[in-house]
Amino acid sequence: MKKLVLIFGLVILLGGENTFACETFKCAEPPTAKLSASNITGVNPIAEQIANSIITKQIKQEAKGNFSTKIESYNLSSLKQGIFKSLEINGTNVEAEGFYASSVRLKTLCDYNHIVVNNKENSVTFKENFGMAYTVRLNEADLNRTIQNSSYGAMIRKVNSIGNTYKLFNIASTSVSIKDNTLYYKMKVLLPLFNVKQDVIIKTDFKVKNGEIVLDKANLASGGFNFDTDKLAKLINYLNPLEFSMNLFENKDANMQIKEMSIVDNGINVSGIVTVDKDVVMY
Repeated sequence: MKKLVLIFGLVILLGGENTFACETFKCAEPPTAKLSASNITGVNPIAEQIANSIITKQIKQEAKGNFSTKIESYNLSSLKQGIFKSLEINGTNVEAEGFYASSVRLKTLCDYNHIVVNNKENSVTFKENFGMAYTVRLNEADLNRTIQNSSYGAMIRKVNSIGNTYKLFNIASTSVSIKDNTLYYKMKVLLPLFNVKQDVIIKTDFKVKNGEIVLDKANLASGGFNFDTDKLAKLINYLNPLEFSMNLFENKDANMQIKEMSIVDNGINVSGIVTVDKDVVMY
């Protein structure tokens, strides 16, 4: 199934600012002799408008939300070949394959991009290295909707299989809240030894470590029983709703790097880059 990066960045039917540095990603050098601006007045804006309309239409076939696109071309001939200078995509109230976000922004990293679409084979071929910087904003409602995903439920069942084996605990439900720019992760836990249900709330910050979002300064905010905070932190890192959400954003044929994250105005901002190597074919 297509993932969100594929939906946004790669269903182009036909470089912008380099916000993040990537040691392994190199932009292709444009063949300048073939990329002169169109000398037919008005042709490029019309062609770009048509291309924007096509891209937006394709996105809406795969994802719900409000979208706008802005493509910048060299000339009409290049655009028809799938060669373009830059592409920016903005989406709000986004929903796709179990992923929810208040807003998503993607912009190409390079000033020269070449993607060939084969409509007959329903494939996309990257003729050069392709990269986009992205920024995703998630609010409390987005995260709570995302963790209703069946894959997240499978992760909880895996944790419960361990807890049930030793009759220690069983996670009945989970939820997320964001208050004062701090995330609270709540678990309703059944404790078989005491035959009671207990609300366990972890108050935590997050940080980016080796390209992943991990807990930082996690503390037990409530719970009538004593829990080992370190063990709880490991458990929540496994069930990390932010990391799970961003994994839904990824595509197996693309390389996604998370560079920065912050909680501002009780919303979570995650930014980074996604790249696709030259000659990769996606279906």
